[in-house]
Amino acid sequence: MNKYLTISASTVLLFVGLLSITGCSSSDDGGSGGAVVPSDAVLINDSATAEETLIAAIGTGELITSAFGVEASTPLTAKDIIDIVFDKVKGSDQNSPDVAIGVDLSSDICMTGTASGDESETDTSYSASITFNACEVSYDLFFTGSLTLSSTWSNETSDYTDNASGNLTVTYNNDSIGFNGFNFAKNGNQSSGDYTITTFTYAIDPSTGGGFTGQLTQPLVGNDYVSCGVTSGQVLVTGAEGSQARATFNTDGSAKSEYHSGDGNFIETDNSPLSCLIY
Repeated sequence: MNKYLTISASTVLLFVGLLSITGCSSSDDGGSGGAVVPSDAVLINDSATAEETLIAAIGTGELITSAFGVEASTPLTAKDIIDIVFDKVKGSDQNSPDVAIGVDLSSDICMTGTASGDESETDTSYSASITFNACEVSYDLFFTGSLTLSSTWSNETSDYTDNASGNLTVTYNNDSIGFNGFNFAKNGNQSSGDYTITTFTYAIDPSTGGGFTGQLTQPLVGNDYVSCGVTSGQVLVTGAEGSQARATFNTDGSAKSEYHSGDGNFIETDNSPLSCLIY
């Protein structure tokens, strides 16, 4: 199967949500598209916490070398988890017909547990709905829940659109993360690598506490083939008591990082700009 989906390590970020989320607003009103701040959310009240939360939300982890290996000694970021999901789904090859209902993906995706779904493909489109049931995608890393993926593309121009949404619970080293209701939309050109992410809303709720919500307040614009290739855009993260942190990307791939503890007056963090948050 073609599986042209182009959701990549540089753009897949975090997409998590506690509720079903609709499209992301480009307004700067501090909302998060319907996502609910967890009851035990992190309080973003100092520079260090703001930077740590932004890195947890959108930072690039260094442990995932492929969809089949996890360096257990290195903490997972949520972006790493989503990268694994899409690499696994894109990497499965069922040799199925154009419309396949109830495809068993377990042998391609899961070490233990199950994954199954419905797929549909044409010369210029692909869509899939995948359900995971205690699917061990890598050692001691389990997915339970569902994802819906879709992509369209032009074989002449290499333009494409990608969309994803779903609900997952991810368990790793006995810790779990509620990873549900994320919503994502991207368009770009496969040949040039240029892309724009227009929708990106989420909330994360770890079993250990310290969750947050996030959204785009400006679309992310960048290039998949360039390291630190995000050249503009803004991500807003909200924690307890209305506290927030935001990252505003610069043309060199760095991001100005700011926070406020609930009064709405953003202060730049000590180590701003943060370098290469998204590879």
